[in-house]
Amino acid sequence: MQEITESYNDSRMNRFPWKLAGLVYVMSYGLIASFWGSYFWDDWGTYFSNSNSEIADQFRQAGSSPYRSWIESIVLGNSPELFRIGILICYFACGWFLFKILQTLKFLKYEQIVFITLIFLVIPINSARVAMIDFSYGYSLALFYLGWYLGVTKKSGLSYSAAVILMLLSFGTTASLIVFFVVPCCHWFFIQTTESETNRRRSIAIFALVLSIAPIYWFLDRRFNAPLGNHLQMYSLQKSGVFRSLILLVIALLICFWYVKVGSCDPVERNRYLVITLGIILVIIGAAPYIVAGHLVDVSEWMFNFVPRASDWSSRHQLLLGLGFAVIIVGILGELNSRFKRQLVFTIIGICVLLNATFMHAYFLDSLKQDQFIDAIKQNTDLSVSKVIMIDDQAERFNARGRGVRNYEWNSMFASVYGKDTKHTITGLSYVDCASDQIPDTLLTITATNGRLKATLLRNIGINIAVTHIDPCS
Repeated sequence: MQEITESYNDSRMNRFPWKLAGLVYVMSYGLIASFWGSYFWDDWGTYFSNSNSEIADQFRQAGSSPYRSWIESIVLGNSPELFRIGILICYFACGWFLFKILQTLKFLKYEQIVFITLIFLVIPINSARVAMIDFSYGYSLALFYLGWYLGVTKKSGLSYSAAVILMLLSFGTTASLIVFFVVPCCHWFFIQTTESETNRRRSIAIFALVLSIAPIYWFLDRRFNAPLGNHLQMYSLQKSGVFRSLILLVIALLICFWYVKVGSCDPVERNRYLVITLGIILVIIGAAPYIVAGHLVDVSEWMFNFVPRASDWSSRHQLLLGLGFAVIIVGILGELNSRFKRQLVFTIIGICVLLNATFMHAYFLDSLKQDQFIDAIKQNTDLSVSKVIMIDDQAERFNARGRGVRNYEWNSMFASVYGKDTKHTITGLSYVDCASDQIPDTLLTITATNGRLKATLLRNIGINIAVTHIDPCS
């Protein structure tokens, strides 16, 4: 009887916390359901009115693998609703895979694994995931974590092969994962070398071989599937970024040296230092591919991505930071062996949920603004003769995350009413280039009468538009 009870308790300690994880995840991102069918940012220019072949051509120019257009256009039909269902599923799946991955690390307690997973699921980063254009990051990350899970939890040639294939597929749409690939490789090597019956020389040889896959892939991909035009610059290494990454590498080495030096202290503290060290190194590795490309340049850029009314779409550069942050937080707390520590973790999770809900609410209001703007221009007959429209947006407080609305977004909104390429917009109000072929003939002023709370309760932000025909170059 005692053996049965112990076995039951052990099985419970291995279970994924479905109820708790599902609750905090839905509280964080459930508001996505309020704007299932909305377009944001590059969604308008990519998915709204383009054919499948045009979308595939755009992905080709961005250097994405051909399977991206197959998944998004053929399988999902460029449907905003299906994309956002996929977003919710993919990121939650990453949490389940991570839970299983962490269980292979014997120096982590069950409660630490649970809280790392929960924080990973809801840490308020990468709110840009709501855009359809960023859906590829979601499924590539899910493929990557699935590959990592297979590589460290299954022990067969088939699972190892599947792991490598899945990770190669993930590289095709998210280049930063090529750098992050070092993490599951090192994890696999750690597991192999800590097993007494493992042939260490063989493990080292396999580790070196598998690790070489990432740079080989990068070389071949840049040779045969290189990004074109503006996309090439986005994925090119910046000298200053490489220098900053080298500084971070030195910091990582110093942290490792520090951990070795404190290795003789109390075992509990040594374990705590190990977790903190791993977390910092994970953050450095996750940030490195973005830093070399000129992103995450200074402290302000890191911090703005956590501010509700800031970051525009730059939060997508946080994609790989969640795991490291979660490990650092739990590492600082150490073993969660007191009620106070557990309450503190739940407080942290609560703050994360609140910030995420705030971000999602902002996108909800943004979607209302877009929908009501389109309704307003449908009903305004003065715009029918306009060709080039200068936008004076005085309702920017409803733009999610402090984002700016690009010209192609306004153009697409007009296209939804008047047809493609019939009207063009200008967003800068300070200067009109009279030598340009885009001289505005109309000034469109957008205002909103309701505040954020009233707009939420009524699902109406009170959009008004005023049309003034102008001739600035006469």
